Amino acid sequence: MFPNALSNLRQIGVALHNHHAVYGSLPPPNGLRLGSNDPSTLLSWMVHILPQIEQDMLFTRSIDACRTDSVPWHNPPHVGFSTVIREYVCPAEWRLDHPIGNSFGVSAAYTSYIGVGGKLGGSGVLGNYPGIRLTDIADGTSQTLMVGERPPPDTFQAGRWYSVIEYYEGYISSGGPDVSLPVRMPARPGDTQCARARSDFGPGRTTKPCDRYHFWSLHFTGANFLFADGSARMISYSAAPSMPALATRAGGEVVSEY
Repeated sequence: MFPNALSNLRQIGVALHNHHAVYGSLPPPNGLRLGSNDPSTLLSWMVHILPQIEQDMLFTRSIDACRTDSVPWHNPPHVGFSTVIREYVCPAEWRLDHPIGNSFGVSAAYTSYIGVGGKLGGSGVLGNYPGIRLTDIADGTSQTLMVGERPPPDTFQAGRWYSVIEYYEGYISSGGPDVSLPVRMPARPGDTQCARARSDFGPGRTTKPCDRYHFWSLHFTGANFLFADGSARMISYSAAPSMPALATRAGGEVVSEY
C-alpha cells in the first residue's frame, strides 16, 4: 500500500461529518432537478464539503456560478470543474495532478474516489437525493461504507469530481459514473462497449474503460474505503461477497469478516 493512501479518505470523512453537524444531513441537501440553478441539484457532494476542507473561496465561487449559469461544465464561470483538489486525488495517482482535456475540448479535474451508493437502486450513504442523516444508517456507521476508491479510466469517461450531471455537449452517452457508484453496477443503457463488463469488487486497470463500473484501486490487493463512522481501511478483493452488505445502510445484514 502506498504511504498515506488512507489520509485523504480520513480527511473526507471528517469533512462529511462536519457538514452533517452544520446542516443536519450528509450532502446533497436537496433533490436533483435538472434545469435548475440550485447548487444542490448541480454540484456533487464533494463540492458541498469544500468549506470543511478549507476551500471556502472555491465553494463560494461555485455557488455563485450556479446562479449565473446552470450548465456546470461551462468554465468560466464554473472554475471548479477544472480545479484539482489534492484531497480528492490518491497519492499514487500521478495522472490526476492537473486538469485533463478530452476529445471534445473540455478540460476537467478528476478524483480517485466516489461515493458508495448502496446496491443498485439506492440504499447507500452518498448519492441519495436528498442527503441522508447519520441516524438513517440502521446497520451501524462502523459497518457501512461511505466512500471508496475507483480510478478514472484512461479514456476519462468517468471520475469528474465537480458536477452531479454526467454529460455535456457532444458527449452524452457512455459517461460516468462520477459522483456515486453502487456495488455490482451494470453498464448503463446504450453503453454497448461495456454491456458484458463485470461489476463485482475486484482488480481493475486504467486501460480498461469498463472498470469504471466497479470499485478498485492501484494498490494491487484491494482498495481503500471510508466508513460512515469516519474510519478508513483497506478492504481485500477477497471480501467481494460482503460488499453488498457493507454498501447498504439499512439492510439488516451482519458482516463479521472483510
